[in-house]
Amino acid sequence: MDTTIYLDYLAARFRKVGGEIQANIRFEKLEDVDSKFDLVINCAGIGARDLVRDVDLEPHRGQVAIVPRIEGLSCAIVCDDTPLMYAIPRTNDCVFGGTNDVSDNLAADPATTSQIVAECNRVLNIDKPPVLAERVGLRPFRRSGVRLERDRIRDDRTVIHNYGHGGAGFTLSWGCAREVLDMVSSR
Repeated sequence: MDTTIYLDYLAARFRKVGGEIQANIRFEKLEDVDSKFDLVINCAGIGARDLVRDVDLEPHRGQVAIVPRIEGLSCAIVCDDTPLMYAIPRTNDCVFGGTNDVSDNLAADPATTSQIVAECNRVLNIDKPPVLAERVGLRPFRRSGVRLERDRIRDDRTVIHNYGHGGAGFTLSWGCAREVLDMVSSR
């Protein structure tokens, strides 16, 4: 999955059918969504921790290193054993990962980057590539599992919660979207 291409594709597809994307809007509670919308889909990710006071939601910090494209690496390599390691080839580069720590620290740690690159080099049996960039993100992990359910907010509008996918967001996205559509169709 080349997220740098895929996310742009999804945004263009959304806009093509009349959707709008507005950046830098923050809600303190779901009732803050404009009342002209009688249906709210809550895909707030880690933000749902505060938005709906979900105590089961915790940030799983993921740090990765972006390196140049690795010739001959045609598919993702994932090792879930400790230490966590993955190499994901993309069109223009390769993602080396990673970490999965319960933390909301978004600062890249150079020592962690060195460990990630060293482990990927060892598993892939390659020379150390240059690091083009370091990235840190928060995966919205929910201890009780993905929250995918219909609910009502205080002003009696329908809300469908769809968050808590942890590191499996892209993997589960189409299936969860289908479930949301089914819930919307049956309301």
